[in-house]
Amino acid sequence: MRPRAHGPPAALLLLALLGALHATKVNKHKPWIETAYHGIATENDDKVLLDPPLIVLDKDAPLRYAERFEVTVTRTGEICGFRILGQNVPFEVLLVNRTTGEGAVRAKDHLDCELQKEHTFSIQAYDCGEGPDGTNMKKSHKATVHIQVNDVNEYSPAFKEKSYKATVVEGRRYDSILKVEAVDADCSFQFSQICSYEIVTADVPFTIDKDGYIKNTEKLSYSKERVYKLTLLQEMFRLELIHAG
Repeated sequence: MRPRAHGPPAALLLLALLGALHATKVNKHKPWIETAYHGIATENDDKVLLDPPLIVLDKDAPLRYAERFEVTVTRTGEICGFRILGQNVPFEVLLVNRTTGEGAVRAKDHLDCELQKEHTFSIQAYDCGEGPDGTNMKKSHKATVHIQVNDVNEYSPAFKEKSYKATVVEGRRYDSILKVEAVDADCSFQFSQICSYEIVTADVPFTIDKDGYIKNTEKLSYSKERVYKLTLLQEMFRLELIHAG
């Protein structure tokens, strides 16, 4: 009877397997990110909503290889972090998950829309290199991040002048006696627009329109009242009458 043929020894198979697996863990590819991201942040908050989401791709997927008869997870293909390129950038890029490559942008300083409405800077992603020691780390291309800071209604309107004064002749109805004007320091049109004015002094023969024009609602008499003092919220309006005679 012919003796049965035997395969290569188990030790040789293991060594071959180790060599093949060791060869596949080379860090060949750079991480990949989009070329541009647009973000929205709200002043006084650190959260940034990015479009598209920050996800890093790397063709060097995490691999497993045997070393000294133990199974070890390689670092090849994992994402280790991000770099911000630029000076005085009030944001940071955080690594949320190194395996999936998910990242997030956060404000690290107080955002103030009144000082700066938009921010633009560049970022790069870098992987963890080859094997457990992380050698031969690779960086992605540079991507531009443009962030718009949304306004918060934090300022109250203020009149341009501390007081207003006008002089009119008795016995006349005026289409406009005086125009007052207030401003708002909030950065957005929505919160800085002055929508209306109001005379808070009761029982006076005057009215004010949404544009700040004050007029009398009836003919004024010098003998009845020579001076009117009206309050427009926190501002004073003084009206003096001139005798018509």
